[in-house]
Amino acid sequence: MQIGEYIKEITAILKDGGISSPALDAQVIAAHFLKMERHQLVTWNDRTVPEHEKSLIDKAVKRRLKFEPVAYITGVKEFYSLEFEVNPNVLIPRPETELLVDMAIYWAGLNSSVLDLCTGSGAIAIALKHSRGDLDVCASDISEKALETAERNAEKIFGKRKISFYQGDLFLPFKDEKFALIVSNPPYVPENIKGELQKELEFEPVSALYAGDNGTSVIKKIIEESPEHLYDNGILLLEIGSEHREFIEKTGRENGFRVSVLNDYAGLPRVATLKK
Repeated sequence: MQIGEYIKEITAILKDGGISSPALDAQVIAAHFLKMERHQLVTWNDRTVPEHEKSLIDKAVKRRLKFEPVAYITGVKEFYSLEFEVNPNVLIPRPETELLVDMAIYWAGLNSSVLDLCTGSGAIAIALKHSRGDLDVCASDISEKALETAERNAEKIFGKRKISFYQGDLFLPFKDEKFALIVSNPPYVPENIKGELQKELEFEPVSALYAGDNGTSVIKKIIEESPEHLYDNGILLLEIGSEHREFIEKTGRENGFRVSVLNDYAGLPRVATLKK
């Protein structure tokens, strides 16, 4: 079967299976297992699909029909123009989180120290270090398996020891340490709506997505504990849920911060800047 014909066939299968982006998913899956760029699917659309690759793609399509995210099927996800390994131990990096990296690049002073909490795949820390090689970046996560993924991503992009990784719950590994900038994309989806969202989220790590108290429990802890880990005039940057603006502003002020919230490109509150 030729590539063009095959792409149309699996697009129809995915569409009939209720997948919201069947054409895109078909192209990404096919390109990955054919070891091609997506544009080559068009320029080489009359090429015959080898039987071995077709078998791999068919298996991947069956996984997608169960709503497994494409990034877990291919094992990779692009973020900030870098390719990251992803797996069910880590949250899949989202495009909206790139705004958090933009803000960190802007606020980080020359040669300053940066801590990335809840690093997951390491996407934020690595993207920041890649853009700002002058920064001293370290990152932490409570999950040992997530950190193993982050370390592999960092080594693939930089080599060893460009970023320091620590395992532990939030600030536990950093007793008496201070930073100029703390950045985090913590779990902030309310626990009470688990199961009501898109089916793909069921494959992602629960601890990286959901938090109690309407999604604010981890955010609250970070805000309360970060002042003792920030230098004077230090900055805390948080990705937040669209419903958390008032909570962030109130909790931030109560802990001595000046707070501002930046909307994302969809016009929703996304990144909170808390200045000590």
